Amino acid sequence: MNVAPNAELLGLFRSSGGGDKPAHGAFKVCYGEDEGECRRIAHRLWPNDGLPGELGQILPTPAHYEQAAELVTEEMIAGTIPCGPDPEPHRETIRQFAEAGYDEVYVQQIGPNQRAFFEFYEKEILPEFY
Repeated sequence: MNVAPNAELLGLFRSSGGGDKPAHGAFKVCYGEDEGECRRIAHRLWPNDGLPGELGQILPTPAHYEQAAELVTEEMIAGTIPCGPDPEPHRETIRQFAEAGYDEVYVQQIGPNQRAFFEFYEKEILPEFY
């Protein structure tokens, strides 16, 4: 399981014993009709996606995550989490995982609008990949 479409890391997994085991990728989105509101929701609920480098993997306590997350802006989140109703950023992120060689990609909706998220993916996103 990886949260970045990293072909090099996937190759290391395969060559280090992973072989042909399934490789899973995952990313977060915030779907809704208002892109700005989606960015605000994603920033409020999942700011750690905007932490640079390996920082999000090495912090020892929740308090450290809270402190580091204060450095993350909405603009940083907009660069890491597809937000809003434009299908292309959602599709492009899935394409990146597919092109890197991942077998399955999991998408998590941040915040409300769960039903609308599923309807959006059913109609606008998934047809390209099946």
